[in-house]
Order: sequence, then C-alpha cells, then structure tokens
Amino acid sequence: MGRTFFITTLGCPKNVSDSRQMRRSLIREGYEPAGDPYSADYHVINSCAFIESAREETIQTVLEGADIKKGHPGQRLILAGCFTQRYQEAVNEELPEVDLSFGTGLYHRTGELLSQKFGSPPVHDAMEPSVFSGLEYDGQPYAPVKLSEGCDRKCSFCAIPSFRGSFRSRPEEEILEEIQELTAEGVREVCLVSQDTNAYGGDPQKILDLIARMHELPDLEWIRLLYMYPDARTRRFLEGWKFQDLPKLMPYLESPVQHASARMLKAMNRAGSRQQFADLFSLARQQAPGMEIRTSLLLGFPGESAADIDEIHAFLDECRPEKLALFAYSPEEGTSGFGLPNMAEAEATADIINEVRQHHLEILKEVHLGRQDQIYECMVDEIHPDGMVVRRKQDAPEVDEVIHIEFGSVSSDGPDTEDIYPGDLVDVKVTGFYEYDMMGELLPGGPAAHSARLKSGSGSPEQDMHVAAENAVTEKEGRA
Repeated sequence: MGRTFFITTLGCPKNVSDSRQMRRSLIREGYEPAGDPYSADYHVINSCAFIESAREETIQTVLEGADIKKGHPGQRLILAGCFTQRYQEAVNEELPEVDLSFGTGLYHRTGELLSQKFGSPPVHDAMEPSVFSGLEYDGQPYAPVKLSEGCDRKCSFCAIPSFRGSFRSRPEEEILEEIQELTAEGVREVCLVSQDTNAYGGDPQKILDLIARMHELPDLEWIRLLYMYPDARTRRFLEGWKFQDLPKLMPYLESPVQHASARMLKAMNRAGSRQQFADLFSLARQQAPGMEIRTSLLLGFPGESAADIDEIHAFLDECRPEKLALFAYSPEEGTSGFGLPNMAEAEATADIINEVRQHHLEILKEVHLGRQDQIYECMVDEIHPDGMVVRRKQDAPEVDEVIHIEFGSVSSDGPDTEDIYPGDLVDVKVTGFYEYDMMGELLPGGPAAHSARLKSGSGSPEQDMHVAAENAVTEKEGRA
C-alpha cells in the first residue's frame, strides 16, 4: 500500500481547521499529501452533518469518492468528522464503500488510525524531520484557526452539542503555535473560529489577551473574529476592545442573531431581543472606525408568523447589517425543536427568504453608494492573467464581498502589478458595483506587505495560485 493522502473538506471553516489537524497527524505518521483524490492512496473525507443539506452533500461526496476508488484499485476511502460522530452505526451499515470511519475527537490521531487499520506507510528516506515546513499552506493568504471545540448553548434548532460535546477552549500556546506555523508558510490573515467564540477562556478578556499576543507575530497582518454570539459577553468584549491598541484586529463583527422576533427567539432558545441587537451593533460601530456587521437569520422555524417576519424587516431597517446570511430551518433529530407542529412548507420558506434577501439588497445598494470612490487598504486574495481579486478589512474570506480589479484599470502611476502577490496589502479605490461585489482601481504606493513565501523565493503567484486552486477545489466547494 502506498503512502499518499488527499483530504476533501465539507462544511464550515471550523472543519477546514480540523482538516489541517488531520493533515499534520498523517504527515507525522509518514504519509505524504497528494494533489487530488485521483492520485491518492487514501482519500479522507471530513464530513458535515449540521443540517439536512449538509448530510446529503456528505453522502453524495462519499458516493463520488467510491466511484474514484473503483477506478484506482487499492485506494482506501476514509470518512471522518461530524457525520460519522452522529451516525456511526448508519455509516457502518449503509456505506460499505467506506474503509475506515471515525468521529470528531480523533482528528489528531488520523495517521495513527490509518496505520493501525492498513499498516504503516513504507519508509521514505527523503522525509524531513519537520512535518510542518511547506505542507500547511495551500496558496491562500488566509486561514481559519479554531479557538475551541464543542458548545454549551442549547439552541432548539442545533444538534452540534450532541456530537461535538461541551465547550472546551484550546490552550493559548497551542493556538499561537499553529498561527506561527501558518504565517511561516505565507498566511497573512487568521480568522479565529469556534462554535461559540465569545465563550473562549470563560471571559471576553481572554480573547483580547490572545489577540494582543497575536500582534507580536510580525508576519501576521490581519486578525478576524467569527461567530460572536450576540449577548453580554460580546458587549464586554467590544467595551474592552476600546481600551486596547489592536490595529491588526479587523473592524468586523460577525454575530448571528438568527431572528428578530422575541417570540421566535424564545422558541429557538436564543438570547437577546431586537432592541438588544440594535444596541450591540451600535456599540460595535462606535468601537472601531469603518466597522461593518455580518449576521444571519434562520427562517421557517415552526410557528413562525407573518408578524414575526415583519419583525425581521423592522430589524433590517433599524440595524442595517452590511452582510446577511439567510438559512431555512431544518428539523434535526436530538434537538428540542425536532417534531414541533406548524412546520412551514419549504416553498413558503423559500419565498420568505427571497423576500428578506431583496430587502437586504436594497440596503446594500445604499451601502455600496457610500463606498463609491472610497479608498481602502485591501488584501490580495487571487492573481489572474487579466486582473486580481482583493478584499477590504471589512470583508471576511469566501463569504463576503470582494473587489475585482482589471489590470487595465490600474492607475497610470500605480504599482507594477508584476510585483504584487497574494497576501500583499494594496490601496484600492472603489469605482463601481455588481449586486454584491465591487469594482476597483489599484492606486499608487505599491504593496504594503509581501508574503514570506515569496521572500523565500518560491514560484510565481500565477503558478502558486493555479496549483492551490487545483489542490483545493474539492475542499472549497464544501465550505459554507
């Protein structure tokens, strides 16, 4: 049996971080990464089971993996993560294509589990003692890093605590070590993720202390917090931020309210109210210049009425979040919401989601007008033959707006585009808009920062981004 592996990642950024942990374990054990699942001896699928559509995607990915396996005799198919944690018995009985499966608590032992099941990989004299060098970076200048595992909340629509367990914070030193490894390989933005970020360390000051220590890492340019529950702890975090000098912390708050109706929030077992959310978002905008808000709404929960939807529209008009994610309720076994009467029809929920989306698009049009001709410091995400894709500090990777720049739109006295690479910071003037994304012009001054990858003399940005795109395409398609 050979020694190469490929990891397909489904689900959220937290799963991306978990896949990185599996990758480390495999490399420590003597396995080597392959460029795609077709050339791998071991195809590892890191699954998601959050909602029905995620479960369907996992099953479909396993079946696709089984087809790949048929064309490559001897390949092993491994299923890991949330789906297996939640449905281990069903996996054993109904997915015979899977050669090995394990849950969320064993990511750090992936290499050991493969060796126990299939035998240790053959010895390779060229394997370097350092298992991290050159092996964690996938060409993107950003990466998620997990603060914790599990969740102690009891939201009536969410099954995560049942298969991820109770909330456990990662040690600060362990987190910092991971970030150091990532920045050494070219990552310039770290997104701190968790099922419940503001619970880290049991005190919002612990997050601020961690972020302060992250500022000591010279190659880390941007720090972004995701999944901040909209409650008193996030308020205390924002109040504490005001008194600390944290220039690398982005003016960005992602705080999922899930609904604006007091009646529905109670049914969902969620904290807060429309007024409390408005106060929290107002405080956030006072704390940092240019602050933008991302939130999410869950629609179609049993018992939702037209009056509850009116509350959502009023919330949008009052709070005007710049970014909005919309989800349809999915009944989950093991939750208090499962089996509740008055379940909305899927078609009716889809119509409501479209109605709310159109409302938010009207708000976004006004937001875009305020961005017209504004100059932003941006991070370069991608380089293409005809242009580049960049992001403002106010936009998280993969889920928020980006700015598209054509090389023909570069200012006449602007920087030489041949000297710009993913991870660089550049000044960009917004010149126009699509529905969500923006158009921009690259301004003079040149890149504000260069990636360590290029300082070390590795390949061109086009080559690196092309390779990264090929290697990560399966992984990126599964992210939410």
